[in-house]
Amino acid sequence: IDEMMRRFTIKYIDGWTPSFISQSDQLLMTLMKLTMNTPLLDLAERFNTSATSVNNIVTSQICAMHEVLFEGLVENNIPSLQKCKGSMPTSFGDFSSCRIVLDATEITQDVPGNDMRLQASTYSGYKNSHTVKSVTGVAPIGVLMFASKLYPGSTSDVAVVEHCGILNQMSPGDMILADKGFTIHKLLPQGVHLNIPPFLTAKSQYTPAEVQLCRKIAKSRIHVERANERIKNYEILRHIPHQFRYISTKIFQLCCFLVNLQDPLLQEVAQNFVTENN
Repeated sequence: IDEMMRRFTIKYIDGWTPSFISQSDQLLMTLMKLTMNTPLLDLAERFNTSATSVNNIVTSQICAMHEVLFEGLVENNIPSLQKCKGSMPTSFGDFSSCRIVLDATEITQDVPGNDMRLQASTYSGYKNSHTVKSVTGVAPIGVLMFASKLYPGSTSDVAVVEHCGILNQMSPGDMILADKGFTIHKLLPQGVHLNIPPFLTAKSQYTPAEVQLCRKIAKSRIHVERANERIKNYEILRHIPHQFRYISTKIFQLCCFLVNLQDPLLQEVAQNFVTENN
């Protein structure tokens, strides 16, 4: 990341360049903030500077890294079904046409000011607090390939999918795996299929076939849940304070990209990677 970011000129939000701190240390400072949510005063002490300089550096680096790494490498770049099939894990044997697995994740945040309507829109009954929500998409090999912007916590999963544009990237023949909350059948482009667990209606229990289908979907969907868990391991996303609300989407999407730099989620993929590099 350091070598890549050196190729670009950083535009600092405060209008002045902190040239007294090297680019490598600025990147280290930013990653410390993302991974450990180290307080600004702590970082200022560690790097022998002021909290104002730290805020200028961290915020500017986050915006720059988001533009280069997320917008440049991830956004609108979901692998085609053909590419997915070429690296399809065995756990997706029953869903060989799957192109992406969708899930939603929520992050708590400070109460958004005194605007009652805004407070109502961000209040999540599921989390019993004020949150923001994103829909994430994971390719079958376990790589995070889509992350929507953050929406108010009360927004339904269906509404987020409809607004975020993920379906515009789907093609005829693609299959989407998702949880029960993604009842997006009416939104699907022609030729795109959705596979979600069946609902219990008037009957009191699932049929054996439905139980088997639920198990197969859960076995495949676990990868996106594990990816979301890795995203939240970035301490800055444990809770978004008011001073970072205006760049919260960039923080979230950048952390999604950084998850892809970790060891593969699937052991099968990790073993293949080791084999190919030996």
